[in-house]
Amino acid sequence: MTAPGAPSLSAYAPWSAPGIADAAWWVALAASTGLDRLWFGQQSSVSVLGGVGYAAGRGHRVPVGSAVTLVPTTTPYAAALELRALADLVGERPGTPPVSAYFSPGYPEIHRALTGTPWASPLTTTREFVAALRGLLAGGRVDVRGERITTVFDSPAPDVSDRVDIGLGVLRPAMARLAGEIADGVVTWLATPDYLAEVLVPALDDGAASAGRRRPRVVTTLHAGLDVTAAEAPDVVRRAIGPHLSAPHYRDMLRRDGLELTGTLDDRDIARVLDHGLVTVGDADRVAARAGELAEAGADEVSVVLHLPDGATRADIADAWRRIATAARTRTTERRSAA
Repeated sequence: MTAPGAPSLSAYAPWSAPGIADAAWWVALAASTGLDRLWFGQQSSVSVLGGVGYAAGRGHRVPVGSAVTLVPTTTPYAAALELRALADLVGERPGTPPVSAYFSPGYPEIHRALTGTPWASPLTTTREFVAALRGLLAGGRVDVRGERITTVFDSPAPDVSDRVDIGLGVLRPAMARLAGEIADGVVTWLATPDYLAEVLVPALDDGAASAGRRRPRVVTTLHAGLDVTAAEAPDVVRRAIGPHLSAPHYRDMLRRDGLELTGTLDDRDIARVLDHGLVTVGDADRVAARAGELAEAGADEVSVVLHLPDGATRADIADAWRRIATAARTRTTERRSAA
């Protein structure tokens, strides 16, 4: 579904699938619509591996990604086992690894809740985690002895590193620079085209240049309310990204992007959010056009997070995705013709 200047288009499933069959349904949907990848967020009920395995057993395969898995919820060893299995189960698309595994250190409350103590340096812990995970996916001797992550192991498993790209979730320049140094890819959340082009991509370039490597692949999420009316839009925004708009680290990111919000997320704040383009409301052509704007700002892949009004059925979701995929194909064809 890509052409010169056009982004790869993928779907972002609900960030916590309630069950194995529900996760498998999303895999089947992504496969049937010809999307380039299906992304899952942090799971709290079931493993992504379970849903993907169930779908594969029923004949549905599509490249998958996890964005983001919080580092305190796993270990390099556990993550490597799951990623090896996923690499055998998912579908393939030319030019990109079948599995994308993107991680984030999370925030201090998560560190305390799951590890007992806050982390002195989330960036250092992330660097250690990625190093250990890379080693385990490559097989052979792994010897990482860090401040927070230690993995010393002789792995008998074969090298699958070419089938898994390891990435980081990035909100601000410091993590983007680290990703430029060590990651295969990055995923953004609530990044506008301007913020992507003016803040995150330059930081990625700086990190990559310092390490003498190419810039990581950029995946940008696009929050969309398909055919949502003006009257419905505020409620959709609050449900879709309300918790993120209230979180301190997202508030800091948005301030860097020129968006100041109050603490109450009142109607004026929601109007500012819509004006700023954090949620794209409109028809399938408008969603596809916004994906194009993000591609021009530096995104290699746009993952659409689809938000529908209350009461939407699976049939509604499937129809919405088919319309988005069709609109994206049309724009790709037009770009190819113009190239």
